Amino acid sequence: MNLSITLTVTSSPPSSTAHLAQRIADDMAQLHQRLGDGVSDELGISISYLVAQFALLAAAYRAPAEREKHQ
Repeated sequence: MNLSITLTVTSSPPSSTAHLAQRIADDMAQLHQRLGDGVSDELGISISYLVAQFALLAAAYRAPAEREKHQ
């Protein structure tokens, strides 16, 4: 099974990008919690790794004041 996730953000403000990436991370974390580690094995990629990557992306686009609220 091939899994492809494409996130394209062209002219969105950074806060919008941060919000979108955080929502993806949250949704994937919830999916991982519901389905467990078996889904990672079937997909061939660690869901928790993807969650961490989207959380990092969200953090990178947050404004400094917003970053402090999430730490």
